[in-house]
Amino acid sequence: MQSKYPLNTSILPTLLVSFLVVLISSGIFFYSTNQGQALTTEALRQSELDDQPKKITNFRFIDADDQETSLDQIIKNDHRVLIVDFLYTRCQTLCVSLGTSFQNLQEAVLKRGLQNQIGLLSISFDPEHDDAQALKRYQQRFRMDESVWQVLSLKDFKDRQNLLDTFGIMVIPAPLDEYEHNAAFHIVKKNYLYQIIDINQPEQALEAALSLQQGVTQ
Repeated sequence: MQSKYPLNTSILPTLLVSFLVVLISSGIFFYSTNQGQALTTEALRQSELDDQPKKITNFRFIDADDQETSLDQIIKNDHRVLIVDFLYTRCQTLCVSLGTSFQNLQEAVLKRGLQNQIGLLSISFDPEHDDAQALKRYQQRFRMDESVWQVLSLKDFKDRQNLLDTFGIMVIPAPLDEYEHNAAFHIVKKNYLYQIIDINQPEQALEAALSLQQGVTQ
């Protein structure tokens, strides 16, 4: 018996293509979000650290006194766990929030007497503009206590992309010679990145750093 509604075979190729597009897109989503476990960039970055911390290669920096230093040198001289953020000092939006968050963290570290266990480190990814004078202005703006909080800028611009890739920082040019970038608290011990914590959770970042310093990884 012939169907009352015969199948229009001319649309089969279109349906097949549509199905394949959905299938491929789902596969890309599944893979790019770590089997569907990570729905944000920060969650994905953290999921990559769940199995083991990430080794950080050495980078050369300058500080607010125009003195050259390196990540290896900082690690050698500083046995604290570091909470690290990334910024550029000309930023008037996200970096201001970061600076305020770090200012509050500095206050909490000093109030709890944790300055020998936890340090704060801000790193500029904009060495073309952030020279020692710019770092000094940033330092003064946020009343940085150098026993707790230090700000650095890359010595060589050629290291910029490697630094960003190492920590998973995405930087996109924006109007008015500014940048859009993701932000988080990066928990670093020696030369390993252990955790990435959302920028809206400074208390959790402090506790994670303290736990790591005391030998308890979360």
